[in-house]
Amino acid sequence: MKLLSLILSLIIAMPNASKASSNKKTTSEFAADYRIESLEPNLHMYLITVTVQNPDSKPTIDFILPAWRPGRYQIQNYAANVQEFKAMSGKTSLAFEKIDKQTWRVSTEGKSEVTVQYKYFAGGQIDAGNSYVGRDEIYFNGSNLFVYTDETRFKPVRLYIDYPAGWKVATQLEPTDNPHVFTAETYDDLIDAPTLVSPTMVTYQVKVKGATIYICFKDNAGLGGYKFNEETIKKDIAAVVEAQFTLMQDVPFKTYYFIYHILPISFAHGVEHKNSTSIVLGPADKMNENYGRFISITSHEFFHVWNIKRIKPKEFMPYDYTKEVYTPMLYVSEGFTSYYGDLSLVRAKVWTPKSYIDDIADGITNLQKTYGRKVQSLALSSFDAWLSGYGAGRANSTISFYSKGELIGMLLDLELRHRTKNKHSLDDVMRFLNEEFAKKNRGFSAKDFQEVVERFAGGSMQPFFDNYINGTEELPFETTLEYAGLDLQKTLSPQPYTGITSGVENDFPVVKSVVPESPGAKIGLDNGDMLIALNGNFLMKQSLSAMLSRFKANDSVKVTIQRDGKLHEKTMRLEGNYIYSISKKKNPTRLQREIFESWLACKWNDE
Repeated sequence: MKLLSLILSLIIAMPNASKASSNKKTTSEFAADYRIESLEPNLHMYLITVTVQNPDSKPTIDFILPAWRPGRYQIQNYAANVQEFKAMSGKTSLAFEKIDKQTWRVSTEGKSEVTVQYKYFAGGQIDAGNSYVGRDEIYFNGSNLFVYTDETRFKPVRLYIDYPAGWKVATQLEPTDNPHVFTAETYDDLIDAPTLVSPTMVTYQVKVKGATIYICFKDNAGLGGYKFNEETIKKDIAAVVEAQFTLMQDVPFKTYYFIYHILPISFAHGVEHKNSTSIVLGPADKMNENYGRFISITSHEFFHVWNIKRIKPKEFMPYDYTKEVYTPMLYVSEGFTSYYGDLSLVRAKVWTPKSYIDDIADGITNLQKTYGRKVQSLALSSFDAWLSGYGAGRANSTISFYSKGELIGMLLDLELRHRTKNKHSLDDVMRFLNEEFAKKNRGFSAKDFQEVVERFAGGSMQPFFDNYINGTEELPFETTLEYAGLDLQKTLSPQPYTGITSGVENDFPVVKSVVPESPGAKIGLDNGDMLIALNGNFLMKQSLSAMLSRFKANDSVKVTIQRDGKLHEKTMRLEGNYIYSISKKKNPTRLQREIFESWLACKWNDE
């Protein structure tokens, strides 16, 4: 009987044992094992070790480091930071050759397991998308420094982080029983997880609709004061998160991490990830005054939870990390995220309706001052992100898919509300993309997007796409804002317009750029021209801006310049520099009021 009881007890216990083992992957179930350690923190050097399985005994395996990272559509060449690369299997060294700037081909000699190891320099100016290691910090974005293989990229991987006792970790990676070990379903998930490890970390926590939100600061720099404090930060972030959950009718995760660095210098940069974001801001001593920027970039990055991290252009399904990946849809992925980022602040009652409307007016003013809006379409701006360097060197021929995309999002939203008598909006478009594309693991094309918009518009939107997205027609701000009971006003700035930007050399203003069709362009001003006098008033050690403020639009001014060692005098007719503002109509229609109130989630009389 004792033997029979023992056998029965073993049989009964077997299913439970099987279930327990299924919840934990064994070593062989991980296609790749990664290890990162701070080798020389004073020299800002990581040591990276990667071991991959080679069950098919392939004779060679290529180890590839991404040339760019999602969220920054620009070649980064991370391989420039790699040094002392070597390959081995156990204690046996393996031969390798570098076949391009970011790929190392290892001869496996038929080994079933192959390891590569290399140092990685991480000591540059910290931003939200790079990596850094120092005396009190381990911070990394995996896209910078973890190589992958085609054979293991879409299989489960594991990461060991070597750090001192007492240090705290913030990461969206899956934790294990070992506080140093984390897992990810694929390499793509591994590198989509910015990770901060530090003994000085400050962490707040809030719960929103069942999800746990971690708010992590590298240290207490900037924290405290009348606005940038724990109570306000927790309250406002919780409100933003809830507003966006409500907008998208979706809570796609159980935990989410906001990871912040607050620097002593002026800085603003954020990068989105599937279940976290990394944000770098500064200066620390101005965080109370700059709280609006803090909460705006926080809201922007959080909306990326859906838009780009789940709702993706088809060209990113999957990413090709080895080269540029072109798409005309970044105005949706980034511009619409800017739109919903700030709109969410109003709906969450963090911003007032007036502050948001004033922000829209500032956006219109800045767009109308940008000559590139006449040259480059929004779709082409998205496609050419890889060329523009995010605006560097091409101010007169490019437009930002962020800023113009944000305004297009607003115009499209109000157009849909007007056409459907406020039954549908851009909110419906974004939710549809989430349900029918993101949740079905489908990327969307430009054609798909237009068809979804037209589905909710109840008819063709071809002229809108032709003129404002694929073309360079001036945007219909005045007409469209009226749909929400708003009037657009244009007033002259006290500062007249010349179309030139300048620096200072030898105590005189020197022309750095000239906008086409501007007063400066019309009289032939060129880069390098030194401005000596205006109407005979000597400009040495004088502010050009202050001098120009003495004049007004349509004034003719004699400009004395020095070019090629000779003096020249030209007459420039100044033009108006316009500032836009937005106000509510005194007597809006019922539909205008309804659109305004549902758009901003407020009452018409709310200020």
